[in-house]
Amino acid sequence: MRKHIVPMLLAAAMALYSADAAAQYDVRHGVFSNGSGRRSGSNYSYDTAGQGAIGISSGGSYVVKSGFWYSAAISSTVDVAITSFESSILGDAVVLKWRVTATAPFIGFNIYRSEGDEQHFQKINEELILPDAGNEYRDEDVFPGRTYNYQIGAVDESGESFSYILTLSLPPKALTLYQNYPNPFNPSTTISFYLPQAQRVVLTIYDVQGRRVKTLVDGTKEEGTNKVIWNGTNDRGSAVGSGVYYYRLVAGKKVITKKLVVLR
Repeated sequence: MRKHIVPMLLAAAMALYSADAAAQYDVRHGVFSNGSGRRSGSNYSYDTAGQGAIGISSGGSYVVKSGFWYSAAISSTVDVAITSFESSILGDAVVLKWRVTATAPFIGFNIYRSEGDEQHFQKINEELILPDAGNEYRDEDVFPGRTYNYQIGAVDESGESFSYILTLSLPPKALTLYQNYPNPFNPSTTISFYLPQAQRVVLTIYDVQGRRVKTLVDGTKEEGTNKVIWNGTNDRGSAVGSGVYYYRLVAGKKVITKKLVVLR
């Protein structure tokens, strides 16, 4: 089959959408066996796609229907409408950002995620992300040292289309004891710590003389960030007085100590 590329249409697609649109060709002769084409009255080239089973190449006997667009070298029909999809690491979270063309008729977006080599994606947002929400999503349910795959589901009146897959590897993180919050505090404060793996830990409060005031944790905790609330009482349940105290985390052979202040 001979390729017919209409320069004006191709140039218009490149100008309206992204560089990815340069991979689309207008092939004007033949018959599609199972493809789909432009919506009636629509100018959205991402809403039209040829069948993935055939290819545009010199030679061969491929046939397509007049006026149909064939999407070559892009992963899905929505790639042209989503002009960018990027990720960044902010603290212990992954931040996803994307942009779409101004004319894209999407009513909202879903975020799908898989881990490592797992190909089964699961939706991680509880509610549909509306277009006026800033096209941004913060995924806090991740663990350092792991690799995640993300995909955007763009929803319009006809259904849901999917973006290309974005893969991100988070750097590993060591055992961490965070500063309590609030500090100074009255009547209670939250102490958080990060475990790179599930293990037995001991979290204890001491006074400035080194005497044990209260044991908050003594047992196995799960991998990730754990939080404990101290209500300012000792092991007997009595309220401690104002002053400086220390909280110490023991995990395996590692010990971390920080200071806090009780203000009555």
